[in-house]
Amino acid sequence: MKTFLCVVRRVLAVLLALIFALLGAACLIAIPLSNNYSAMVSMAIAMPTTAKSGGSNPQYFTSDYSSAAAVQEASAQLCREIEQEGMVLLRNNGDALPLAKGASVTLLGESAADLVYGGAGAGSVDTSTAPNLRRAMEAAGFTVNPVLWDFYTTGAGASYKKEVPSVTGQGRFAANEAPQSAYTQAEFDSMAQYNDAAIVVIGRSGSESVDLPTEYLSFTQEERNLIQMATERFDKVILLLNVTNPINMTELSRYDIDAVLWVGALGQEGAYAIGEALNGTVNPSGHLVDTWAADAASAPAAANLGDYTITNSDVFAGNKYIVYAEGVYVGYRYYETRYEDAVLAQGNAGDFDYDAQVVYPFGYGLSYTDFSWSDYKMTETADGFALNVTVTNTGKAAGKEVVQAYLQNPYTEYDRANRIEKPAVELVGFAKTDTLQPGESQTVQIDVDKSAMKVFDAYGAGTYILEAGDYYLTAAANAHEATKNILAAKGAAVDGNAAMTALYNQAQTDTKTFATAETGATATAQMADADITTYDADFTYLSRSDWTGTWPSTYQNGSWEAPETVLTALEITRPVDESAEMPTFDEAGNLKLCDLIGADYDDARWETLLSQMSKKDTYNLIRHAGYGTMAVESIGAPGTVHKDGPAGISSTLAGGNLHCMAYEPAVVLASTYNVELASRRGKLVGEDSLSSGVQVWYAPAMNIHRAANSGRNFEYYAEDPLLSGVFGAAETAAFQSKGGIVTIKHFAFNDQETNRIGGAMFVNEQAARQLYLKPFEMSVVDGGAVGIMSGMNRIGCRWIGGHEGIMTNILRGEWGYKGFVITDQTSFNSFNYCDIREGLAAGNDLWLNTAYDMWALNDSELTATVMQNARTAAHRYLYAVANSNAMNGVDVDTTVKNIIPVWQYGYVVLVVFVAVMWFFGFKAVRALWASKRYLAKKAERKAKRAAKKAAKAQKAQ
Repeated sequence: MKTFLCVVRRVLAVLLALIFALLGAACLIAIPLSNNYSAMVSMAIAMPTTAKSGGSNPQYFTSDYSSAAAVQEASAQLCREIEQEGMVLLRNNGDALPLAKGASVTLLGESAADLVYGGAGAGSVDTSTAPNLRRAMEAAGFTVNPVLWDFYTTGAGASYKKEVPSVTGQGRFAANEAPQSAYTQAEFDSMAQYNDAAIVVIGRSGSESVDLPTEYLSFTQEERNLIQMATERFDKVILLLNVTNPINMTELSRYDIDAVLWVGALGQEGAYAIGEALNGTVNPSGHLVDTWAADAASAPAAANLGDYTITNSDVFAGNKYIVYAEGVYVGYRYYETRYEDAVLAQGNAGDFDYDAQVVYPFGYGLSYTDFSWSDYKMTETADGFALNVTVTNTGKAAGKEVVQAYLQNPYTEYDRANRIEKPAVELVGFAKTDTLQPGESQTVQIDVDKSAMKVFDAYGAGTYILEAGDYYLTAAANAHEATKNILAAKGAAVDGNAAMTALYNQAQTDTKTFATAETGATATAQMADADITTYDADFTYLSRSDWTGTWPSTYQNGSWEAPETVLTALEITRPVDESAEMPTFDEAGNLKLCDLIGADYDDARWETLLSQMSKKDTYNLIRHAGYGTMAVESIGAPGTVHKDGPAGISSTLAGGNLHCMAYEPAVVLASTYNVELASRRGKLVGEDSLSSGVQVWYAPAMNIHRAANSGRNFEYYAEDPLLSGVFGAAETAAFQSKGGIVTIKHFAFNDQETNRIGGAMFVNEQAARQLYLKPFEMSVVDGGAVGIMSGMNRIGCRWIGGHEGIMTNILRGEWGYKGFVITDQTSFNSFNYCDIREGLAAGNDLWLNTAYDMWALNDSELTATVMQNARTAAHRYLYAVANSNAMNGVDVDTTVKNIIPVWQYGYVVLVVFVAVMWFFGFKAVRALWASKRYLAKKAERKAKRAAKKAAKAQKAQ
């Protein structure tokens, strides 16, 4: 028995020893880790790290509403309106919609009970209070089949749910529709009672860090079986597409589906609009912002979209690449141009069948009513052209119509010789009517600036030119109608409307007007190093001069042994200005940041203010700017709080316990073609900025939909740069009117998620400027943006934040940008290629970094060059802060300071606890391990040692 008890005690001793060892190891890891990322921890648990006190508490920016409840009510109403005007009616055979009010319906599909409200990652939103579809339908007066609802929520169907990868790309996309075998006779029998219509819901979401697999944008076999079952059991079948990327619709041609309604992702309140549209309270007026191709692989960009490797590169985060071989032919710019060339039998267009290639063109959208257009007129103005058209509601329901204006530039011999490409049509403006009652008319005007006609001549003049020739301007309901209108005006045998087209002739080529930016800077080529032809002289971009002969293939088959020039260019460079002098720091003075509210960026007092800062504060302000910045006590600059995401200020990704409105993603907002809604959203997100204390908004997102399966297309507006720029500029201006600071992102060429970390994106400068940079330019020039977020990717071989041609010469020189540029996430060693010294020299200003050991340079590394660049960066950031709502509560008598958050005081308690735990734990382990016999032997050995010691002492005497 004694032996057994001894064994038990020793087993317990071993277990306790393991527990204490694990707890100790965890503490040894957690304590320094949490200390290093203390800013992120503080943000996640909503504990402030800065404070301000004293002064008269001035409020430079205030709410337009009397209460938080009033803001919430206005936000909820707007969220519903965005969905009402953003949903797109794609099919309505036999006027299947709207349904009768009070109809009894059956909701079918896993997604009926698992709606897509937004995307994952930075664009994620909290939709815990959002209505489900049954609630939304019942609110609209419908009776919903309870048996099927229970099947999807609590029954056998509840085990089938969509899967979406994590923010880091772990996991998979999967639709996981319930198979027909999961249904019982009870579910089938219930359908007869709720048979006014079957409403089949198909859902797809997107995510940061990973692109959508091609098969995810097709209907699964289980979904096709579900639709087949619905068509067999119901006389009327309505398909709701709760998807944010175009999905392959050709597979549905075999099924008798009466109506198709694209609803995108719904945000917090948008689900209510579905019921309102289905019962006719709302007439859908949205139009597509993407081309819905029969096969996404038919787009030329699809050939270069994926994971491609530079096999001989050992550069850190520098062995992945993409070549934008399609040039300017993205989305409708490809399909419409090749269609025109096929009709006119030119450009080696081949056997191109538009109707087989495109299911729904860009700009497409139906209504419950009909409209006629008349009296189209183009008038030259001082700056360009005014297009007028009268729209009349000729149907039986009230509704809104969208008028789109498209331009065709002449495609000349000079273009062919100098590798300039000209799409058949390009969107240059749009307008949405008011709600028109049956029989009511409205004349809308679209103003087109003459600059819309310029092109960037990268290989010839090296600047913007306006070529001589015939320019066509047409008003149309979608891009394909526009192309046919222009073809009809040229005399081609197509069903276009030549009366909706006007001709302008440019007598002479103008190489000067647009070669000088409004800032006075000369617009010159800055991106030769991003053009693949710089490294491969034999490469040819897709050209309408020879469609078949220049059709893209995957560059180097996705496995590129790059030339030495590429390998060298991939390396980090850290320019040194030998003439740089160390700036003055710690200069005595009483100037405060609030003294410079409203001051010009070039005001001489900025230099005085910046000289009062310490060298340490200057550098730490710009290197440690992840989700917020510190207070600078010497100049009275308050700390700031930054948050994602593009659908509204969100705490779902990085914590913070915020309760702001979760709007529909940008793709739905842009589908409204209603810029007023974008302005209202920007202003209401600004209201959330005021109430939540979040000054810097990591949004709007300005990349375009280069391909149908980009993982973050949901948070980008459109495939078209003008549409993206108009909405981005509107949201930007409105948000900043409430004192918030945008960071339009991801500047630039972050158009796929695969290998966005360090991936080298090669693109020619015409495409770069006219497509990918254009939305950013509009948000800066027209929207007044004072914050930009640079991408994780490279442009050419250089990390985008380290590319001086773009970050300084184009952004600041040509566009006149006065604000700051912050990186995307750079808190971990995996982002070491986003070098702070290279970036500062090029024009990147802040690092979105929450780790104290990242980008920490020693004093010898903080050279005169680095500190001059750091001071410039601090100037740009503080200029934005001075004119923001971060200054609310700050005047010359206000004290600002950095504080230790409460949770960090727990370190002391934790250290004491661990010490006490180890001390008494060690005692407990020893006591349990020991036995009487062991202790007796131990005492005997101790006595022998003592006797031996005494004997030696006696002998020594």
